[in-house]
Amino acid sequence: MLRKLFRIFGFLIGCGVVCAYICYASHLAHQHRAEQVITEVIISMTDSTEMRQFASSSQIAEQLKRGGFNIEGVQVDSLDAVKVANYIDDNGFVSDADVYITYSGTAHIDIKQHEPVMRFMSGGFNSYITREGETFHSPRGAAYYTAVVTGEYKPLFMPEEKGNIASCYAVLKEREDARLAKLATDYARLNDEYKECSKRKEEHNKDKKRKIFESKKSQKQRAVGLDIEIAKCDEQIRQLKGRMARVEEQRQSVEVRKKKLQKKYEDFRNLINFVGRISDDSFWGAEVVQFVADTTSAGEITLHLVPRSGDFVIIFGTLAESEKKMDKLQEFYDNGLSHFGWNRYKSVDLRYDKQVICTE
Repeated sequence: MLRKLFRIFGFLIGCGVVCAYICYASHLAHQHRAEQVITEVIISMTDSTEMRQFASSSQIAEQLKRGGFNIEGVQVDSLDAVKVANYIDDNGFVSDADVYITYSGTAHIDIKQHEPVMRFMSGGFNSYITREGETFHSPRGAAYYTAVVTGEYKPLFMPEEKGNIASCYAVLKEREDARLAKLATDYARLNDEYKECSKRKEEHNKDKKRKIFESKKSQKQRAVGLDIEIAKCDEQIRQLKGRMARVEEQRQSVEVRKKKLQKKYEDFRNLINFVGRISDDSFWGAEVVQFVADTTSAGEITLHLVPRSGDFVIIFGTLAESEKKMDKLQEFYDNGLSHFGWNRYKSVDLRYDKQVICTE
């Protein structure tokens, strides 16, 4: 029993020593951190290459200075790493920024970039788009090689906007839903007034009937007054019907806008996916140097592809059945151009089923 008590007592003393050591070490570390100054700042673009870089480490360092973040030489405890990371995150091309300080006083800033699938320069836009639909503007002087989309097509977001196109679509859709909700409320209120007015008119018509022991003269005089009230009801009903019809027209107009908005979002997502598939292909990714996007009379995206080889333009049409069109184009490259020459045609049209129509 005594031995068991000694073991327990020894265990408790050991735990106390360990806790005391941890507290002392923590105190020393805290004291060291309070006295330690940042001696070096290392900025790393963790996923950049020579051909795919939006900003260099020196440009980020200069930006931090302009933002009032003089990191080197300041005490470790005085640096708000989260604030620095958030400041860097404000760059549209930054996917994630991680800021941490080592025990020796070196501040590390690791930056991960968004990886765009295309540069959208259509209809006054100059934005980079990722596969996930993230939209951002490139810093001045940046050199990032990716597929280029030009033309007159305009997506659902504005040129100055940045962020995810799904979020942009959600905001616009919510706005249209709010309009529909208000119109539904307005229509319900007008309909209630219409029902109330129709009920009043019906009651007035019933009241026109001659009552028991009522003289014809009295009934006639009373009917004149009721006819006036009925006429007022008729006019009010006419106005209410007109207002309800206008509200219904507005509702239908918003519904059409909402469907067009959804179609525009889906079309742009399809464009991103199509450009992504072309870029992923080892041959077509190098062959297609430019996508020219315009809009059909029905509002759909229509494309022309500009190839690296030859002196012709590929008329691709809408994004419907894009895989079949690319198969036709591949077969034409393999069996057509090799026989007729790369500079014979001015255009290659893929819009027709099971045909490739060329013009000289």
